[in-house]
Amino acid sequence: MSDTAKPSDKDQVRALLDRLPDDATFADIQRAIAVLVWPKRDDGSLAPPQRLEPDEVKRRLREWLKSERDK
Repeated sequence: MSDTAKPSDKDQVRALLDRLPDDATFADIQRAIAVLVWPKRDDGSLAPPQRLEPDEVKRRLREWLKSERDK
């Protein structure tokens, strides 16, 4: 990996685990990963959540339910 390349996802999670206290719970780890993958602004701060229109939520839910039935 070169100096300009972004660390792999796996490397980022390893570094995250190293920063957490030894007594971190699964919930602590899950929260930390959620913050790690949350969309960021150019300045590195967390971007506000993107809201979906109700019709889009319904469409995605129908699509997911159909894919589950097809398994």
